[in-house]
Amino acid sequence: MPQFGALAAHASGQRMLLARNGLFVQMKTPWLDCTTRVAEVGMHLPYGVATEAIRFAFGVIPLGLLEQFITAARKAMPNEAAGALIYDARVGALRLTMHVSIEVGPGHVRYRIEDLADHELVAIDLHSHGRLGAFWSHEDDRDDQGVRVCGVFGNLDRERPTAKFRLALNGLFRELPHPWSAEPAGAMA
Repeated sequence: MPQFGALAAHASGQRMLLARNGLFVQMKTPWLDCTTRVAEVGMHLPYGVATEAIRFAFGVIPLGLLEQFITAARKAMPNEAAGALIYDARVGALRLTMHVSIEVGPGHVRYRIEDLADHELVAIDLHSHGRLGAFWSHEDDRDDQGVRVCGVFGNLDRERPTAKFRLALNGLFRELPHPWSAEPAGAMA
């Protein structure tokens, strides 16, 4: 990070930033602009300070799309279900798609992702845990690679399910607020 002046703009992709306050990764995709610390630095460095930030091009994750996913996941019970919010770079909006299950049961789901157009990207990967609570399994940690938001819903037999969300950055995970952590906003930041 420059100590004086501004950092050159980052068009897309990933770059590392060495700053006075740590080592940061900066990730830029059509739907995400993120800078997050990945390591502390144990010495005083002659660089500028970096600031953590996560910004989605689509704004907030619409609760209506998450509620549509929950409805579909409840219909799949007692089995798990999987889907995604697909980002359309032409219009800057998300749409829900439910994945076709290849192998499914109450404790797992393997699925096929639909073919996407050139201007579409998986931004938010979603799956359910049926009647179990929302948590990140070891399989989730292995599967949640690349760059995307991941969400899991559990306790679907209750009126208000449990939820967990995180940002996955090539194996680095950052917890995000779940849809009901800031009642009654109507959308997730």
